Amino acid sequence: MSEDEIISREFKHGRTSYAFRWNTSHHRALGKDKGDLAALWSHLELVARGKIPEEPFSNPFYVRASSLRLRKMSSHARIGLRSRFLRNGIVEESIEDDLVKRVREYHRLRNDRSYSSDHSILREFLLRDPATIAIEVPVWSETFQMSGHIDLVRFVDGTVQVCDYKPGRLERTKNRFLESLPQVAAYGEMMAHHLASTLRSALNAPLLPRVRCSIFDTHSSWHFGAEMFVQLRAAELIE
Repeated sequence: MSEDEIISREFKHGRTSYAFRWNTSHHRALGKDKGDLAALWSHLELVARGKIPEEPFSNPFYVRASSLRLRKMSSHARIGLRSRFLRNGIVEESIEDDLVKRVREYHRLRNDRSYSSDHSILREFLLRDPATIAIEVPVWSETFQMSGHIDLVRFVDGTVQVCDYKPGRLERTKNRFLESLPQVAAYGEMMAHHLASTLRSALNAPLLPRVRCSIFDTHSSWHFGAEMFVQLRAAELIE
């Protein structure tokens, strides 16, 4: 695979720079003409051409998804919430899924025995993982007045997978992942909105897009539906 097949664009939102990368070769191999993959292609084309609104990323009244947190609660309540999500299957946990195995493998290829590389490890997914389509993908929502950048977008088992890499110490993984739920769920909600808008307007396909969210590191991963954001918001669990 040639790096010529990777489309790049730099974005500077606030004081932070983001390096959007789109592996069009992987996207074509997965499909680009039907359903969610076609809608995703349309969205990424807009991003690649810089045809995204400036206001969601510059207006101070828009919330950055990365700033979203669970509302303050006792340690006992947080543990109970986490246990309920996992016990009821709202969040699915894995220590040996494809995301976790691949991020471990890419650390070994870099001879990084710390297994806690920074986000530069995502480039290995873009180059080596056939399921990875793009990294640092901007998303936004006028409805919720939010914006953000998705670490990693993949297509797995007929589903668009919105992934966020959260490296850190093993003993803090569950707390780290729990605290990240509102942020990553917001990414999923915004991606679902973009794909649904494209499906309705360009593809004349009324079906809702299939979007799943994932939080991962080299120890484990959590997977949950994009509807998590609306559920957390309705339950007034987002701060």
